[in-house]
Amino acid sequence: MGLALVAVLFVHPEGALALALAAAIPAAIAWRLLTLHVPSRVEVDGQGITFSAYRRTHRFNWRDIERIHIRRFIVRDRVLVRITPAGPWRGRYWLMDTMDGYDVLLRQLEERGRQERIMRN
Repeated sequence: MGLALVAVLFVHPEGALALALAAAIPAAIAWRLLTLHVPSRVEVDGQGITFSAYRRTHRFNWRDIERIHIRRFIVRDRVLVRITPAGPWRGRYWLMDTMDGYDVLLRQLEERGRQERIMRN
């Protein structure tokens, strides 16, 4: 997103494009900061899971989690992790394969998701 802002400042668009970009770029930056949807660190322990970025954290206790859904995509460098129940600004996180411990983390979350399904059935 920072690159988009630099490009806009360099190109100096005019008219409707300038207005659209002037609204869209700050909105995208604010959305990223508010939702914490691309964490830089994820910690798993016996009590729960913590997603962290920008000196902020979202903490979920295992006892409060009803479902963990991991969605894989054709683009294999990321997955979408959804945790329910969660509020409107929490519970959806993009995990990138550049994150330390990515493979181990995915295995832990997938195992936890399987355990939750077994316990419900």
